Amino acid sequence: MLRRKSVGALLILSLLSVQLSCRGLLGDRSSEGVASAPGRPAPHFKPGFNLFTPEQDIELGRKSAQQIAQQVTLLRDDRINGYVEQLGKRLAAKAPGFPFTYQFAVIATKEINAFALPGGFIFVNAGTLAAAKNEGELAGVIAHEISHVALRHGTNQASKAYVAQRGIDILRTIAGGSRNAEEVITAIGGTGANMVFLKFGRTAETQADLEGVHIMAEAGYDPHDMANFFKTLQQRSGQRVPEFLSDHPDPGNRIATISKEMESLRINQNAVRNSNEFQQARALLTGGGGGGGPALSSTNEPRRTGPSDPSDNEPGARPPAPSSSMAEFQARDGSFALRYPNNWDVLTADNVQMIFAPAGAYGQKDDAVFVTHGLFVGAVAPGAGDLETANAQFIQQQIEMNPDFKVARAPQPITFGGRRGYATVVAGPSAVSGVIEIDIIHTTATADGKLFYLIAMAPEDEFETYRQTFEQIISSLRLAG
Repeated sequence: MLRRKSVGALLILSLLSVQLSCRGLLGDRSSEGVASAPGRPAPHFKPGFNLFTPEQDIELGRKSAQQIAQQVTLLRDDRINGYVEQLGKRLAAKAPGFPFTYQFAVIATKEINAFALPGGFIFVNAGTLAAAKNEGELAGVIAHEISHVALRHGTNQASKAYVAQRGIDILRTIAGGSRNAEEVITAIGGTGANMVFLKFGRTAETQADLEGVHIMAEAGYDPHDMANFFKTLQQRSGQRVPEFLSDHPDPGNRIATISKEMESLRINQNAVRNSNEFQQARALLTGGGGGGGPALSSTNEPRRTGPSDPSDNEPGARPPAPSSSMAEFQARDGSFALRYPNNWDVLTADNVQMIFAPAGAYGQKDDAVFVTHGLFVGAVAPGAGDLETANAQFIQQQIEMNPDFKVARAPQPITFGGRRGYATVVAGPSAVSGVIEIDIIHTTATADGKLFYLIAMAPEDEFETYRQTFEQIISSLRLAG
């Protein structure tokens, strides 16, 4: 789980200022923390924390692109390459965020695929151009890949893989800066440029679809054509499912998601659906223009090394197990008191929101505080007058901010701090490690009318180790009034 800081402060057993509202458990639909150049729109999605700078994205992407160029056969037709470059540049001009210089290349293979590397290096298989029915469908594929770059999904994923391997405690050593890019990539199994950039998780794929829809509309295309390309692929028989469709959401779900997003968009009534340039490039490729077209390989995919998804990594260094010896804590304003393991650290936010966590289970990067094992404790203004509705709204807020976290167990009535309360279980991949995390959100009403919450969290495979400790803490809670 992660929370935003309200003021800058080092995360070292000292005061932290954290916003009272519970931010998303993984990412939100805001542009916070993502640099945008003047005149460029802010991204609609935030991919999460990143150990790399945008300049390092470019460095890593260039090295990875050079590595791929040695593994595949690039198409040597200036007319087709020039068309794809022209189309890509038109779409990239509407890309949000950091002003990467986008570059496009066509791989001489019949396979339908496209992929993006950090820093703006995008490869489109010739088979994708051949499969598209019109320019809009091809634009949808390219806009999707541009979105991966703009949202910095590649290095975000590499960052999660690194933390999953090394443990979140490494974040305490890099507050205010980034680690050496080569060090991180080498640590997660790469040599030079790592192919971890070639696959993304469900959230990243969905974000790229929806950000791509916005790019298409801004560039004068009809986003329906992105969904139409998925339909085209579903209708094809005997074709291996493309890499960028097979990894996570199925095409049917993606069509529905894209269609829903388009309800909020203004689509140009004279949107580009096709062009003579597309028809000519496609004819050159398929032989429709005479000459038989260029020779295309049936298997010409770049070799993948390293993990394909952060959740495939073995978790890294774990914090020490909770001590059986408990320490006493009481808020300075007397609002609550509890007992916690004496080998945990206590970090406060003006005695309103607290973090209780072992060393190695929390960290700071930029304006975010990360916790993988431990507690968040605080109080917020309720969203409703009755506890049941206020709890439901608080839980819904968390789920809406993080599409990968789901309610695993509906709210259950409990006695919490000597009062009527609720306990709700949510679960999903950790923002910083990709490992599945279980959070139990406890809520009740305070004497002065606030919604008091205690969120207990631990990785799924360690939760039983922490369960008894969480139960002891909760049973020790005392609320004022």
